[in-house]
Amino acid sequence: MKKYIIITLTLILMVPAVELTAQEMQYLFGGGEKGVSVSGFAGVLNEFSTFDKDFAFSMGGGAALLIDQKFFFGAYGLGLTTRHIEDYTWYDDYLKKNIDKYDLYTRFGHGGFWLGYIHKAEKAIHWGANLKLGWGSYSITDKRYPDETYKWENYEIDNVFVVTPQVDLDMNLLKWMRLNVGVGYRWVSGVNKTYKFDDPQKGIVEKPYYDKNALNSVTGTVTLAFGWFNK
Repeated sequence: MKKYIIITLTLILMVPAVELTAQEMQYLFGGGEKGVSVSGFAGVLNEFSTFDKDFAFSMGGGAALLIDQKFFFGAYGLGLTTRHIEDYTWYDDYLKKNIDKYDLYTRFGHGGFWLGYIHKAEKAIHWGANLKLGWGSYSITDKRYPDETYKWENYEIDNVFVVTPQVDLDMNLLKWMRLNVGVGYRWVSGVNKTYKFDDPQKGIVEKPYYDKNALNSVTGTVTLAFGWFNK
């Protein structure tokens, strides 16, 4: 009798073991069909836009976590590389008169959060959407060479907030390389820096360096990304 009880208990204990071997172990971040895939990528960003109605080009980079090959969240940074020359005449408080400043140009850069959605990433060509939320500044600048030493001089700096939503066309070039072409719109808030000007009719007045919409623009981007696109 004792022998039969031992055999029965052994068979009962073996049932869970048989079930475990027949099922695939599941993990929260294990990848595969029943897990959440977590990988990442980094990319070189090229942005084409306008700056105060002139053609503009910005370049930068970004990196993000890629979740389930569908969603990504990371950070980016972009800086204006084209030069946009302006001449200004402003009132000098020390000299008590207007002075002319020639060949000044604007530097503009921003960076912040980068998040997006990718639709059917397994397809060789697919679409998606992304959003950049950033902070940055623009400055009125010239370059000088005192004593043959290269130096930048910023006359004015204005802080801005930048929002850029866009839709994308993605192309899987290799398992670790992807080309992205996107179209969006850059909205910039906080363009309000002014300078003084002695107007013969009105006296000393405040004039804006740029119109408040000067940095707003339709954008086109080309991004080459490197990462884990098959996990």
